[in-house]
Amino acid sequence: MIPVSKAGLGSSPNPASSYDEAVQRFEKIGEEESNSVTEVSRSRLMTHGEKTDQVYVLIHVWTNSPRQFVELGELLYERGHNVLILRLPYHGLKSHTVGELANVNLEDMRAYGDATIDIAQGLGDEVTVIGLSVGGAEASWIAQNRGDVQRVMTIASMFGLDHLPAFLDTFLMNLFLRVPNVNLISPSEPVREHVYRGQSTRGVAQVMHFGETVFAQARTTSPGVSQIIVLTNANDSTIDNRQIHELVDIWEQSGAGIVTYEFDASLGMPHDVIDVTSNSKSDLVYAKIIELLGE
Repeated sequence: MIPVSKAGLGSSPNPASSYDEAVQRFEKIGEEESNSVTEVSRSRLMTHGEKTDQVYVLIHVWTNSPRQFVELGELLYERGHNVLILRLPYHGLKSHTVGELANVNLEDMRAYGDATIDIAQGLGDEVTVIGLSVGGAEASWIAQNRGDVQRVMTIASMFGLDHLPAFLDTFLMNLFLRVPNVNLISPSEPVREHVYRGQSTRGVAQVMHFGETVFAQARTTSPGVSQIIVLTNANDSTIDNRQIHELVDIWEQSGAGIVTYEFDASLGMPHDVIDVTSNSKSDLVYAKIIELLGE
């Protein structure tokens, strides 16, 4: 029941000053990944060879990798935009064990958000961020902290677990941040090269902690991004949609312009609505995203 700190997660921007610098920063990340990350899980940059009017930043779900967003990225690339998909910390490693995620901390999540937007600034005149689940929480942090981003779309953002009251979410987060990590492996989950199987209790606690810092910021400061699109999935049994709606209410009370859309429960879609290997209706999701983006 002892609370954990939610302070010290403000942004430290260092945007790329040119297209060439942005590409150099991305290539440095690629070099660092070459020895430790599986090829299919590495960061992706889809570029037209110069700065475009719009650049899209896509942030993948927890335990997945940039491979998850390739199909949507290609749709946006074909419309003339540069697309950046950076790998979340400790994901896609050659060890291929979910226990790697126990190493993630709040500073990693903050640094990832800044590094992604810093590179994107050199790739497009306007930056749009799309994040799913934990990627949606990361996108929400960006919405709060990076006023140099024009638009953010969050999809099924992970701030808490489904079927649990808020106080129990907090209790479990505090507990698993302080006790040794446990890897929970799901035998029913399919084996996929670009996805870790199961969950790390410490890792999940860290991302819940990160999500709480977003709420703490939102309660005291209006988001820096003026256009925010929030998507939810009524059939989602992984994350708590109530917390997403609570954040929307906080943002709206601060004067932010929010557009919301919910996929109907009758569609029967899973939490990961983006990955073609987990959702057979991903084309429907892509079409709605493209529509909401005005593409």
